Amino acid sequence: MDESNMTAFVVEESTNASASRNTSSAHLHQNIPVVYWVILSISLLGFIENGILLWFLCFRVRRNPFTVYITHLSIADISLLFCIFILTVDDASDYELSYASYYTTVTLWVTFLFGYNTGLYLLTAISVERCLSVLYPIWYRCHRPKHQSAFVCALLWAFSCLVTTMEYVMCIYREEQSHSRRDCKAVIIFIAILNFLVFTPLMVVSSTILVVKIRKNTLTSHSSKLYIVITITIIIFLIFVMPMRLLYLLCYDNWSTFGSLQYISPLFSTINSSANPFIYFFVGSSRKKRFKESLKVVLTRAFKDEMQPRRQKDNGNPTAIETVV
Repeated sequence: MDESNMTAFVVEESTNASASRNTSSAHLHQNIPVVYWVILSISLLGFIENGILLWFLCFRVRRNPFTVYITHLSIADISLLFCIFILTVDDASDYELSYASYYTTVTLWVTFLFGYNTGLYLLTAISVERCLSVLYPIWYRCHRPKHQSAFVCALLWAFSCLVTTMEYVMCIYREEQSHSRRDCKAVIIFIAILNFLVFTPLMVVSSTILVVKIRKNTLTSHSSKLYIVITITIIIFLIFVMPMRLLYLLCYDNWSTFGSLQYISPLFSTINSSANPFIYFFVGSSRKKRFKESLKVVLTRAFKDEMQPRRQKDNGNPTAIETVV
């Protein structure tokens, strides 16, 4: 669920917070759109998948620079799916959580946007670093800072927090002020420019260079399944998330007239966040032994970094593997 209907949804919640809602459960059941049930089912399944994936990445799978990124991406997807599930339940059942329902809704929306922004930034970082590892293999093997992935992830989380806070202050907190709509529109345009003119081009260009270089190179080290994982994950993100963001930018003033898109938008975001564990599993599993191998073996194969030596020795002692922040 993207930021497209965020402001309108929160304002509506605050306006109706004091109204009594005594609709019968049977009547509510009849009026819940089918798409809500689809969103609830997919988001719950995706939450469980990402939770299992996160546990394996943290405790069972050998870490490398890219599993650090995948771990943080999984955390972002979990937070996003959790918020989508709760908000969909609240919207579908038309139920007041408490007298502070407005603040609960705002908190969930801010957390959702935080997770979405972080996911976009992390995918860009994964694509760019993998591209650099192909273009400059000597640097990647010998001169890459040991904790670069953890540092970049921390930086991107902080940047996402800054962007999300700016949107909250301009588009939600100041909604009652007369000049807030103009300021909110400026913030939305700024965020869209940031996404479409900075991060998305970096992601697409680096991914394209990566694919071209790999197709021209026959070295076995460049045939790792990790390249396939990164490429498919980015393609799914571009298909299911980016079009809705672009459409919202173009139709910002008239977004409320696109009623059906307010259902499609959260559905696409849910599919995108839930698809990643499936991608890792099917890319990492062997065709002949699919569903017969342990999940640890499958994930290890999917995230195996062929260009990164398993053990880098310094005076006979293996160096520590990069840890997750």
